[in-house]
Amino acid sequence: MGAAPAALESIRLLVADDEPRILDLFSEILAPDDDFLDGLDGLGVTQPAAQQRFELTLCRQGEEAVAAVQASLARGRPFAVVFMDVRMPPGRGGLAAAEEIRRLDPWVQIVVVTAFTDVDPVTIARRVPPADKLLYIQKPFHPQEILQFATSLTAKWQAERDFKTLKSRLETLVYERTAALASVNRKLTQEMEERERVTGLIESAKREWEGIFDSVQDLVVVIDRDGAVRRLNLAMAHRLGLPPRDVVGRPCSFVFDAEDAPGQLCADILTMTDGCYHSREIAIPRLHGEFLVTSSPLTHADAAPLGTVFVAHDITERKNLEQRLRQSQKMEAIGTLAGGIAHDFNNILGIIMGFAEMIEGEAQPESGLARRVGHILSACRRARDLVLQILSFSRQSDQAANLLHVGPLVKETLKLIRATVPNAIAIREIIRPGRDAILAEPSQIQQILMNLCSNAAHAMRETGGTLEVGLEEQPAGACPLPGDAAMGECLHLWVRDTGPGISPAIMERIFDPFFTTKKPGEGTGMGLSVAHGVVRKYAGEIKVKNNPEGGAVFDVYLPLARDVADVPVVVPGAAAMGRGRILLVDDEPALAEITRELVESLGYRAQAENDPKKALQRMRADPAAFDLLITDQNMPGLTGAELTRAVLALRPDMPVVMLTGFSETMGQDGARALGVRELLLKPVLRRDLAAAIEAALNPAARV
Repeated sequence: MGAAPAALESIRLLVADDEPRILDLFSEILAPDDDFLDGLDGLGVTQPAAQQRFELTLCRQGEEAVAAVQASLARGRPFAVVFMDVRMPPGRGGLAAAEEIRRLDPWVQIVVVTAFTDVDPVTIARRVPPADKLLYIQKPFHPQEILQFATSLTAKWQAERDFKTLKSRLETLVYERTAALASVNRKLTQEMEERERVTGLIESAKREWEGIFDSVQDLVVVIDRDGAVRRLNLAMAHRLGLPPRDVVGRPCSFVFDAEDAPGQLCADILTMTDGCYHSREIAIPRLHGEFLVTSSPLTHADAAPLGTVFVAHDITERKNLEQRLRQSQKMEAIGTLAGGIAHDFNNILGIIMGFAEMIEGEAQPESGLARRVGHILSACRRARDLVLQILSFSRQSDQAANLLHVGPLVKETLKLIRATVPNAIAIREIIRPGRDAILAEPSQIQQILMNLCSNAAHAMRETGGTLEVGLEEQPAGACPLPGDAAMGECLHLWVRDTGPGISPAIMERIFDPFFTTKKPGEGTGMGLSVAHGVVRKYAGEIKVKNNPEGGAVFDVYLPLARDVADVPVVVPGAAAMGRGRILLVDDEPALAEITRELVESLGYRAQAENDPKKALQRMRADPAAFDLLITDQNMPGLTGAELTRAVLALRPDMPVVMLTGFSETMGQDGARALGVRELLLKPVLRRDLAAAIEAALNPAARV
């Protein structure tokens, strides 16, 4: 081979193959020691006049090839072309090595060499991108192919390097020229900025004022001397639902008056444009609320009037809170009133029930007198339960949840409802067979039913219709209950009416406290809210929907009591008789008299005192004179609790039974701590009193 006229810079090539003979062949083709291959028959390798010199690096494993590329890049002498065999056991495969080399050197040209036909070129191209720097050749190959690949790819690699260098030089020239132009531009910009500085300050001040004006959350509008809108802020525009430009120039009535009453409110507003300062609370339906409207005169620098600035501060929420506060105070007053009258009312009921029981005991069974007295006692018991319900609703009484059969309660409640709804409303009762036992407090379940039926009756008050109340057992999986309760069985109570239904616009708000569509004086907006709260208290769910046939239906789902067998109805037996001496203390003479008679009718000897201080004197005179003390709690001068402490101090083993019509300070736990053996809520039935006396005198026999 002849020497080249000028020595060319050697180009570095990397060959990776696990076959030493293949590596030797690459060396003989690309970096021969002599020209003995020239012209050999079958090889046809002809060296060009000015052959490109190649510096070969030979590797037998993929890891070795990757390490060689890393070392070349560290020395700043990268490889131009990499010839990579695909399979080089036992180490890293050629494709994995090629992927790593491509990651290390994105500019290197890679030629994948393989003797296997099962290697997919598409897979190779996907794993070793980009396609313009990747070639594929299959063994056996012709030496001329290798030489041609090496020459062409190194030329391409060199051209790309030269292009990068040229691009860098061009970028440098462009940067220098750009910097020069930028310097000139800065000078021009400074001159322009100086001339625009005053204009910018003016515009900035204008924008700042407009920003402040539009950031005010109160509604601001400027009305000129002709009663037209001169300017308004964004809050006012948003409330009107229009861009400000569509409102400017409109008359005052466009902003303040409702469509069905044009000019009415605007005339009142314009009375505040007399050049003085005004402040007034005004309900503005057009702006959807109640507002505290202030007016301030707007003038020129020379005090010439321009118009009036109106600022409307939304006080709708405050008004609602005030209304809720008043309603809450009413509810508190009801609770206070309920607590105040409960004692006296229960005393009155106690007298009525006591004498009625005495008459019932003396009347002949199945006689007209016995039947009439039975009605009296039934009405008194309902009145007693009503007092408990009022106290519970006013949060002054909190009865524990016990096992409750809802079916009989629904029937009893519907009897009360029939007496309150108009005759034009028919009541349909559907109570299907099945379990109906839940853990709840009777008055609260009754409250749910009363509130739902009251709402339904109100919806049909003008047209009449049918009020349907139903009850059925719901199987497991069909109960829309919250949490784990959804997996169990439940009781489904529904109230359906044939009224006009509920508007979809208010469907989501009907359970909100104080929300009502009734006229003032017709409702408080608390009925459905209270029902919703009670249902949630017992882990239930309440839903409402419009009936396709007309009207609305409320569905209440309450979890059934688990593992509860059918509880037979226990018919109260006769009151237990006994013997003993009893001191009875009650400040109500009539109640003391009837209680004494009831006690004596049970076989005991009783003495009644209306003054607790006199009763205490009798005990001090002879502590052993009586076997039992029955005392009222709320008495003037000396309460039942104080009397009990004094008596127990004289005689610690003295049994005490306490009666109370209502007391915020005395409950079962407090009575037990005081030493009271039995605490009964007035009015007291004869059999309950007998059981309490027997339990107090014979605690060991108590079950």
